[in-house]
Amino acid sequence: MPQGSTSAYGLFFAQSLRSLSVTASLFPSSRSLATALLRRVDFGSARVVIELGMGTGAITTEILKRMGPNSVLYGVDLNPVFISHLERRIQDSRFVPILGRAENLATLLDRRGIRRANAVVSSLGLTSMRPRQRSAIMRQVAERLTEGGVLTQFQYVHASGHPNWLSALGVKRFPEKDFLQTHFRDVSAERVIWNLPPANVYTCRI
Repeated sequence: MPQGSTSAYGLFFAQSLRSLSVTASLFPSSRSLATALLRRVDFGSARVVIELGMGTGAITTEILKRMGPNSVLYGVDLNPVFISHLERRIQDSRFVPILGRAENLATLLDRRGIRRANAVVSSLGLTSMRPRQRSAIMRQVAERLTEGGVLTQFQYVHASGHPNWLSALGVKRFPEKDFLQTHFRDVSAERVIWNLPPANVYTCRI
């Protein structure tokens, strides 16, 4: 594994131990998960892409690989350590890192004169959020998407709303697909096994 990847894993692991309820995992997203999250985004026409919850940039770098030369990626994360890491790691004029909370998305975008986005890619841990917090985030995402725009959001399989043996151990579960359907007209799901832990990817359209 390249040295940069090793340091990114170490940083993500260390920050996750400090705030596991926020990062929701001890491991960065796999390439398989990144592929599933980005498969439904039309990068040929997308000019404004927003990423929520960048971490150490596992998804961020894959978005930039797919984006056109005239597109812009606005990445939002509440962890200043992750923001500093990505500012050093990613030297790309199309990338604009933003330190802030996703529930303040509208304000963060307004400050930069951004009214609409073609795609929002989210790695936020909705399961562990307060109901009002996650509702505020998804309401703002839906309001900012262009017609034909798309949100992609993932949830770890063990945290889904269906009963399983992990619930006996106190693992939080949340029917994320049902929740997303209250904010978006069309929500489809895809299972990604090759991730630690395995995840469901939801594609949402207004």
